[in-house]
Amino acid sequence: MPLERRRIIFSDDEVVSAALAHCKSSGIAIPDAAVEAADVAIDEDCSLTMTFAVTSPDQSDEVHIDSETLLQALVSFCRVAAVPLPRAASKRLEPMDGALSMVFHTDRVRGSVKCSAAA
Repeated sequence: MPLERRRIIFSDDEVVSAALAHCKSSGIAIPDAAVEAADVAIDEDCSLTMTFAVTSPDQSDEVHIDSETLLQALVSFCRVAAVPLPRAASKRLEPMDGALSMVFHTDRVRGSVKCSAAA
């Protein structure tokens, strides 16, 4: 059975941009301040923690994005950037060479076409 795998590797800036856009579009509360630091966890959980430069001590300065939400954010980021994504493929986040990557996995089912060798 043929197997297809594809991987897209994202820079930290792209991960942060995708997360910020996703937070704004889905109503996840983020401070109205610049991102001061971003920790892209490239271990098993593939998450993101953004630290914001807030001026008020009453305002939370950190936002944590779990791997499932981050995956949704990166899929949306790819759609906006016109990066083609396979619809039927399973998608997951994985670390790769110190960066975050989205991996696609598709099992191709072969039909019952009979092939004959030309004599």
